[in-house]
Amino acid sequence: MQSSPKSRLETFAVIEAVANRLEEMPLLRRRWSAEAKARILDEALAPGANVSAVARAHHVSPQQVFAWRRKAIRAPARLLS
Repeated sequence: MQSSPKSRLETFAVIEAVANRLEEMPLLRRRWSAEAKARILDEALAPGANVSAVARAHHVSPQQVFAWRRKAIRAPARLLS
């Protein structure tokens, strides 16, 4: 069984998306204390830990935890700043 071709003009609709919601809401940045970063990183650096799961548990973006981890590995003393 084959479906009939749907290339006729009346089968398509144009959808317009407007992103004005982003203009109305300011983007807030959270500030993480050195203690909170260290606690989250301790969990993420544990053997067998899943960094994404640790991030979800603490309501942090996995990309943020990966960045903290990378920074901690490269320069441990600078992480807490």
